[in-house]
Amino acid sequence: MATESRPLSTPITEARCEQLLREIVSIPSVNKTETTAHLWVSERLRELGMTVEHYAVEGFPTPLVLGTLEGDGDGPGVLFDAHYDTVGARPSDWSRDPWGAQVQDGVLYGRGAVDSKGSHVAMLVALEAVLASGQPRSGPLYFMSDVDGEDGFRGPTLMTDLGVRDRLGTVFSAEATSNRSVEIAYPGISTWKITAIGRTAHPTEPERGINAITKMAKLVLAVDEGRLTFPTGRSQWFEPRVTTNAIRTQPGGGWAIPERCDAVLSVLSPPGTELSEVTDGIDAFLRTLEEEDGEVRFERKLLPMGAGRLWLRPGEVDPEHPGVVALSKAVASVTGKEAVVREFTGGWVDAVELMRAGPDGFGTPAAITFGPGDFELAHMVDEHIAIADVAEAAEVYAAATLSLLSPRSGQ
Repeated sequence: MATESRPLSTPITEARCEQLLREIVSIPSVNKTETTAHLWVSERLRELGMTVEHYAVEGFPTPLVLGTLEGDGDGPGVLFDAHYDTVGARPSDWSRDPWGAQVQDGVLYGRGAVDSKGSHVAMLVALEAVLASGQPRSGPLYFMSDVDGEDGFRGPTLMTDLGVRDRLGTVFSAEATSNRSVEIAYPGISTWKITAIGRTAHPTEPERGINAITKMAKLVLAVDEGRLTFPTGRSQWFEPRVTTNAIRTQPGGGWAIPERCDAVLSVLSPPGTELSEVTDGIDAFLRTLEEEDGEVRFERKLLPMGAGRLWLRPGEVDPEHPGVVALSKAVASVTGKEAVVREFTGGWVDAVELMRAGPDGFGTPAAITFGPGDFELAHMVDEHIAIADVAEAAEVYAAATLSLLSPRSGQ
């Protein structure tokens, strides 16, 4: 069990956070475009004494950055999981230059300020404080700055291949949680194309055909009625959810009864669910609809999620994991407010892929999402973050890390 959060011997200042945040936000780093952001990150990590390596990511012009600093023991380490890429921004839509890093009344405006350069800077400043403390560290420190946090999340695959995953106890994932939520549960996400196959005919003789759109309408209604069911898993946070995201047939219509119609379904699965169970549930649902209708035939296809994944796996952390306890205590100590341990509502984070479920269903290393900023402002016009919140998050990260890596921790 982690010890109490520890006081910092080197104060974290808003001035330092503002300096670094201005620097990184002013470097455009839109996903899949040329940037020098990785060089900036690399220099900051080298200043901390970290060994820095670059790993090429297929389809991207710049690399993933990994910083490593060994500890004084061989205990489980801490990984700071950040990304330097952002979504795009149209300057004409903004009231300020998206890459101007303008500060007004203690608030910095710019693309990526919330997602997730604010968390990125908070993690860097936290590491400065951790190292300045001089405290012995029972395990290694890692800092991963990914190039595709807005795309395929390839970083965890590289961390596994490099053996980093096996040396970790806790992963802090950089997403905005308003410095209050400690988010520890993540749904699995899979996307399916369902095709209704009927029979074409001339529209003047519709009785000769089988209208695939009409048949698909029955499927959509059945989904809406909750007839597509899946195993409930073993999570206290999530239940299975299905949404219909698209309906489409032959482009431009056509002067004919349509013989094919597609629907796209998104399935959110709670931890404890396997992809095979999702597949079985969809197959049983389709066969039931076929039997009830007597005319239509349905086919299904699993649409890959990118980066070689068939789906985004679900995962959940034990609320009593030392990382959760240490971060929660640090939130209370720094902010004066009790941490809210809860599920992640933003979809999925790449650190989930590092977790492997044990007999109790909980995953290790613990993927914990925490960071400054309002999640609702991510990707928005005039994205902005309070400098004070970045400094506060840095204090929380630093206190939790010192606790976890204390030789007495037992993480």
